[in-house]
Amino acid sequence: MIYSPILEEIYRFQAKRAAESTSIRDYMERSHRSAQEVAKKYGFEIKYADLPGTKLAMDKEAIEKAIEDAKR
Repeated sequence: MIYSPILEEIYRFQAKRAAESTSIRDYMERSHRSAQEVAKKYGFEIKYADLPGTKLAMDKEAIEKAIEDAKR
């Protein structure tokens, strides 16, 4: 895994958000609200891409690999 101070802050934030959340949906909602607050504070707008016909989710093997990598 690559180390950098920025990534360390991202991992810290994700761990904090996960500990506060009761489900993946709750995690996503909290993260979305936080992102919206940051956007408002710094004066920009978050826009989500509409990519019809593309595969946005990881397959099962990629998810399992990501979980294993996260344990290291």
